[in-house]
Amino acid sequence: MSTEHDPVRARLAEAIRTALPDARVVVEPQSPGHYALRVESRAFEGKGLLAKQRLVYGAIAPLMQGDAAPVHAIDRLETVVPQD
Repeated sequence: MSTEHDPVRARLAEAIRTALPDARVVVEPQSPGHYALRVESRAFEGKGLLAKQRLVYGAIAPLMQGDAAPVHAIDRLETVVPQD
């Protein structure tokens, strides 16, 4: 499924790319309101796991706030430094 047909997927990817402009982002829907993310970015270099996750969660926080939030949970978050 492409992000064009799922506006929440597109919004998640856009929010992450805004915060991490070089990021390669894969957003996979899980159950309603739940997503799995794979984010690859040079911004993760030299950072520990929690620091990398904070960068991503900080970027998507607006999509997870409030009772009507489109994103309820991130079921899996993979943060990767590019190997190229």
